[in-house]
Amino acid sequence: MLVVMAQGKVYIYGKHALTEALRNAPGAVRKVFLSPEIHDQELKALIRKRGIAIAEFTPKNMPSDIESASHQGVIGLVSTENLVQPYEKFISELVVTPDTALVLLDELQDPQNVGAIIRSAAAFGISGVLLAPHNQAPITGSVVKVSAGMAFRVPLVQLGNVNTTLADLKKRGFWIYGLAGEGDHPLTKEKFDAPAVFIFGNESTGIRAKTREHCDILLSISTHPRTESLNVAAAAAVTLYAWSNSHKKALQE
Repeated sequence: MLVVMAQGKVYIYGKHALTEALRNAPGAVRKVFLSPEIHDQELKALIRKRGIAIAEFTPKNMPSDIESASHQGVIGLVSTENLVQPYEKFISELVVTPDTALVLLDELQDPQNVGAIIRSAAAFGISGVLLAPHNQAPITGSVVKVSAGMAFRVPLVQLGNVNTTLADLKKRGFWIYGLAGEGDHPLTKEKFDAPAVFIFGNESTGIRAKTREHCDILLSISTHPRTESLNVAAAAAVTLYAWSNSHKKALQE
């Protein structure tokens, strides 16, 4: 569980949450607070291995919200800014295969949607979540909380320019899919036989016109006539599940 603090920082509490962060995103953990009653040598060894400072947990150096939480005497201070890496670094290290897929969030505003999509991306074997540089909900404690800790597992990538990035990904062999209610290509008809990028647009306005020009296909999800459309987070979950059905290896790596 997490408690939102100042901008760019959150407290995570409990052994499980801290271990998740230490194993998958140690660079984001700034400090660990442990109760004197904690004698878990394996946990302490992992903290020291990561070179993270340990301080004694006391009510004085914790926010009041922590007092009622089931923290087990284990608190971690996380910098959410360190969870995000630049595109140049990410793409230089990415090994691209036909089973590689990325998600691009194009100016989503709701942290709940961002966190939910990150969780779905982790669940269905997506290799990275790309974040638009402007008008995009940042990675905050709220986002991390909704992701159920998966923000520590799937790479989060900051873009300098969406359209420049898409042009670069096309050169690297990626097929660009935009999700749109008016899309003329049903999700269930696509074979997904090349590396893929899935673009999910703003909750109100969808994918920007200039970005649509880079899409090879606009996918649509068939729904019952009584439903106008799906929430963007729900649409993402359905889309990524459909892709994963054609890429079982992505669920094994």
